[in-house]
Amino acid sequence: MRARNCGRALGALVLALVGCGGFDNGDLRTGTVRGRVLGAEAGVARVNVMGDSELRATVGADGRFELDGVPARSLELYVVASRTQAARTTVVARGARVTDVGDIQARPGAFLTVRVRDEKGAIPPDVEVELRGTGEDRAKVDTSRGEVRLGPLPAGCYSLEVKADDLEDVETQVCVREGEERVQAITLPADDKGGGDDDGGSDDHGGGRDGG
Repeated sequence: MRARNCGRALGALVLALVGCGGFDNGDLRTGTVRGRVLGAEAGVARVNVMGDSELRATVGADGRFELDGVPARSLELYVVASRTQAARTTVVARGARVTDVGDIQARPGAFLTVRVRDEKGAIPPDVEVELRGTGEDRAKVDTSRGEVRLGPLPAGCYSLEVKADDLEDVETQVCVREGEERVQAITLPADDKGGGDDDGGSDDHGGGRDGG
């Protein structure tokens, strides 16, 4: 009898707390992540969740940012602080709550120059390059030089995808170190089917690790 009464009392307490705001009854699957980027450069600084380009936020003049709708799990933030500094930081987001990551200190970013040629050594027209998961827009390769420079990039590894009309898509992994200037040479094979894969897939065809 006592156990039943205790159960009723606990249920009443929970209902009272919910009614008074003791619990946040929002969506437990997502939450909010906020923090401050040190040395943030106005108009340049931004934050997004690695692997989800839709989850991104601009950074205020004071370096503060807030990301809403972040999945409640362990994830990585991709941070661009300025034209030369960047960072990646791990955070465990909590559902229906605000997770404050505090201050994020960016480090000297790496810069990656992607140099693209076809199998005959010519510069293909309309080449697009993307580092997946970083939230960066697809970058166009300069047709006069056949290359494009990406950065600043936080140290780490990335999936690099290169596409051009009438040539096979190429996807390869590239890793960069803090402050590194790296050149990645990519050769795009001829596509007998007349274009890249419609489903976004690609075969791996790595160029040399250093095209310089």
